[in-house]
Order: sequence, then C-alpha cells, then structure tokens
Amino acid sequence: MAAAAEAVAARIQRRPGDALLLVGILLVAANLRPVMAATGPLIGEIQDDLGLTSAAAGMLGSLPVLCFGLFSALAPRISHRFGLEEVLMATMFVLAAGILVRIVPSVAVVFLGTAVLGVAIAFSNVLMPAMVRRTYPTSVKRKSGIYVIVLVGTATVAAGLAIPLSRAGLGWQGSLAVWTIPALAAGVVWTVIRSRRPPSRPEVPETLGLRVLLRSKLAMAVMVFMAAQALAIYVMLFWLTEILIESGIGQVQAGLIFAISQIFGLLPVIALTFAGDRINNDRYPVLAGGTVAIFGLAGLAVFGSGGAIFWAIMISIGQAAGFTLGLSFFVSRTATHSIAAELSGFGQSFAYLIAAAGPVLAGVIHDSSGSWTPVLIMVIGVIVIQTVAGLEAGRPARIGE
Repeated sequence: MAAAAEAVAARIQRRPGDALLLVGILLVAANLRPVMAATGPLIGEIQDDLGLTSAAAGMLGSLPVLCFGLFSALAPRISHRFGLEEVLMATMFVLAAGILVRIVPSVAVVFLGTAVLGVAIAFSNVLMPAMVRRTYPTSVKRKSGIYVIVLVGTATVAAGLAIPLSRAGLGWQGSLAVWTIPALAAGVVWTVIRSRRPPSRPEVPETLGLRVLLRSKLAMAVMVFMAAQALAIYVMLFWLTEILIESGIGQVQAGLIFAISQIFGLLPVIALTFAGDRINNDRYPVLAGGTVAIFGLAGLAVFGSGGAIFWAIMISIGQAAGFTLGLSFFVSRTATHSIAAELSGFGQSFAYLIAAAGPVLAGVIHDSSGSWTPVLIMVIGVIVIQTVAGLEAGRPARIGE
C-alpha cells in the first residue's frame, strides 16, 4: 500500500504547474515564523506600551504555541474533508487577518490577533510535511530541508528588521504589520494553484489512530523530541534579546546579535538538507546538535555578555539542527503522506501544548529569581531530554511499514 501511495504521489509531482506548487510551498514556509521571530526583539517596546509584566509578555509568546497544541490535531481531519490546497489557501488569508488585528493598541485585541494567527500557523505547520511527503516522495528530506531553510531564513530576516523598522517610524505595530504582505501573497498563489487543479474530493486516508501511535516507541520518541526542541526554541526565540539586554548589552546590539545568530542557524539546516537523504541514521546529527546547543547555553549562563555573540551562535546552530530534524522525522519516519499528516498532527499538538508553557514559565522564573541564569539551566535540562529522545527517533525505521 505504501508503494501504491508513492506511485500516486509521483504522478502528482509530474502534473503541470509543479513550479507554481513549489513556489506556494516555499511561500507558506516564509510565513510560518517571521511574525513570531519579530516579536522577540520588540517585546520590550510592547511591554512598555501595553503595561505588561514579564509573565504577561511571556503569555504573548506562549499563546501562538498554545494554539499550535490545541488545533494541530484537527488539521489532518480538515484537510481530508476539504483538501490540502484549499486549507493552505485559507490559512494564509487568516494569518494576514490575525497580524492586522494584533497591531491594535489594546491588550485584549493584541491577544485576540495573536490567537488567530496562532491557529492559522498551527494548520500550516501540520499540513506542510504531508504536502512535501505527497509531492516529493523520493526526496523528502531534501525538499523538507529546503522548506526549513526558507522558514529559518525568513525568521532571521524578520528578527533583524524588527527594531530598525520600529525605529524608522513604524513603531512596533507597523514593524509587525509588514508581515501581512507575504501572507497575502501566499494566499493569492494558493488561490491560483487551487483554480488550476482538479477539485479535491474527500479522502479516505490510511491512518493508524492515536492508540497505535502511542504504542509505537518510534512515534513517541518523535513526539517527545519535537516537544523538547520546541519548548527550548520558543523560550530562546522569545527571551534571548532580553537576556542579552539584561547582561549589559544595548537593545540595538542585542537585536543584531540575535539576528546574526539566526543567520548562522541556517548552516545546519543547509547541511542536513543536502546530506539528509544520504543519512539513514540520524542519531549522529541529533547528538551533535544537542551538544552544541548545551555548550552555548552554558557559556551564556557563565560568561553573560562576555562572548555573547559566540554563545548565541552556538545556541542557534544547535537548536536549528534540532528543529530541522524534528520536522524531517514526520516525513522520513512515516510510510505514506496520510500517516505523515497523522503523526504531524498528533505530534505537533503534543509538542506545542508542552512548549506553550516555555515563555511564560521563563518569565515567571525570571520575575521570581531576578535572574536569567535559572532559565538557561532549565533549557539545558530540556535539551538533554530532547537528545535522549532523538537517539531513539533517529534510528532508521518507518511507522506504518
């Protein structure tokens, strides 16, 4: 059955309009992290403008992740009913609406817009591995890697532009609002893709069910790995700039360090992309990524502003490797695109429900201790768990085969 599914996917891959489909996939990738990556460098301005505590500001970072956890498991069912293309088209327009709502200077409205964009990204997060698995069955790791390069690259650009755009007269609202443009562009491209392809019919997918996945040691390892790396990433994505500022680094310099570290985070993504389909056993990159991230976190905890850019780069490289591997496991450890969507839905729901606590917990720990060092120690412990789970998830096997 897996072979038949791959044959169908191969025929889909050869249909006219494949170039536009690839553009659509990459445009979705370009919209999954920028609005979140741009929030971290601006969080000080947002706190001052809205009068938020660190814990409340952390909730602003946790809310999209909480939406990922609450709504990810629904995405496969919705896509089976309406079609992958239709749902991806809709999510991009909903994302644009959420970004625009979020710039209204009201605490309640800002949180409402954040929840809306979180739901849109949740659906896209889950469905993109299934789309890649269906469209490129013979090169899933490489195509997944290209998708992740775009995802990480646009997040890097967003982080680097956040403060300059704000200081150019746009304020934090305008700096975030510019990301409606790529969201609308993606929505238009998927509208065109949808109009050029045959109408989708409701699928009767090959699924395993949650009970089977929970009894699968490999599936559980993938889910725990995804949860741990997501929790660690969102704590650092949201708070790293503030950690650097509190260590004595100016806001502009801290924002620049954050952006530069994200650029270096592209290195493991590129390496894993072009070597991915030749690596059958992912345990080695799992171990390498976890070690580098722990090294950077420990250095930042001990030395603070001393060598901050080096420690930030190490953290980014290690975490980017974990993020790339986590997404690739959904496609490389499953036999069909339906099972990929199922594992992606359950896995991301579990992962992000756990990860949603990260930014808030970090804010609470900082407020109670007056220091970021306990937060960095917590993240080190999370990455140890990530690495242990990754050693199991990285073994060469496929669920449903």
